[in-house]
Amino acid sequence: MTDTARPRIHVHADAETLSEALADAVMAAANAAIAMRGRFDVALSGGRTPRDLHARLVARRADTDWSHWQVYFGDERCVPPDHPDSNYRMARETLLDLVPIPADQIHPMIGDRADLEDPAATAAAYAERLKSLSQRDGWPVFDLILLGLGEDGHTASLFPDSALLACTDRPTVAGYVDRLAAWRISLTLPILNHARVLYIAAAGASKAAVVARTLHGEGLDRPLPVQRLQPRGELHWHLDHAAAERVPLP
Repeated sequence: MTDTARPRIHVHADAETLSEALADAVMAAANAAIAMRGRFDVALSGGRTPRDLHARLVARRADTDWSHWQVYFGDERCVPPDHPDSNYRMARETLLDLVPIPADQIHPMIGDRADLEDPAATAAAYAERLKSLSQRDGWPVFDLILLGLGEDGHTASLFPDSALLACTDRPTVAGYVDRLAAWRISLTLPILNHARVLYIAAAGASKAAVVARTLHGEGLDRPLPVQRLQPRGELHWHLDHAAAERVPLP
């Protein structure tokens, strides 16, 4: 991570407190974007961590105007949209089916089973859909992108040594992840870097080593995917004490 990132680090007592604070921050970002631009363009993350965040957003359903939310995804597994591993299915069951966002304002990467036949074409189609966002320097600009962090330093579906990391001419890309023996579609580094705000959430002792390496700036001769972020907007790390235990804080 470069000096331009200027990360703001928020450490919370535990994973539950982290999710509570993150829900507050997401609602504040949504309402600010709606007040300023009349819409809130957000990309959700996948994995296990967002489930608790989604539950807390649902509990605050009266605190925002959902009719102005435009919901996208940071990455997706190339599985049917009703598959247990689908990020879209997880988000639908834990958030999207429980709040009044118009159906045409929810934008899954994998919309139906036909999208699985050609991941590259599906990624290109998603890039076309992103043209409805505001633009800066030719790139779509999200109000907020939510990101997780893998123990190997991956974020979205940008894994170490992946060819997807080299993509600098498209906002979305499809790639085969050898270690998972699976296709993924992901937002690319340039579109992540053009977001107005990035939130990276990490909880648990298993994340302590990668969080410390990233925030200490170690290993930049061969940076992890998360260390390649060079955001133009705000970058916030939301950590619980276990994940932050090796990070010296003021």
